[in-house]
Amino acid sequence: MNEQEIDLWKRLQQVADEKHDGHLTIMKFTTNWRIAFFTPVEREQVEEMAVGGSFAEAALKALSD
Repeated sequence: MNEQEIDLWKRLQQVADEKHDGHLTIMKFTTNWRIAFFTPVEREQVEEMAVGGSFAEAALKALSD
């Protein structure tokens, strides 16, 4: 992980703790990353997650929602 990714990881944890009862889900697929402040239990919920071609891109989208 580079410094930007470490900072994003810390920010995601902070938001999860402060606003979402600690819930944070990070998923990596072959072609993208998905991040959300909930635990998806159905496939449709995975589609609702912030998505990006990299961890940083997905994290920034999740943090901006």
